[in-house]
Amino acid sequence: MQRLNIEWADGHASVFPLDGLRQACPCAECEGETVERIPKPGFLHIFRQKNRWTHVDIEKAGSVGLRITWDDGHSGGIYRWDRLRELQPPEE
Repeated sequence: MQRLNIEWADGHASVFPLDGLRQACPCAECEGETVERIPKPGFLHIFRQKNRWTHVDIEKAGSVGLRITWDDGHSGGIYRWDRLRELQPPEE
């Protein structure tokens, strides 16, 4: 399964499926003009990986969050730390 693992400063660990993160892209192009596009917290648990990402570049965006460049060329949004914590899948 393709995923992003984050260990938080408080000791909590989160595992995010990459397909879910791509669907939750925070850029203006993906979110559009409405808040209806913004995924609800915990929605990422519904994604089961298809392992379709061949190259994903993940880097810190200052102290704000992460910038992810997907192999489809998309890289317009910053995944803020607080939003990632809200989106974390429920523990199984």
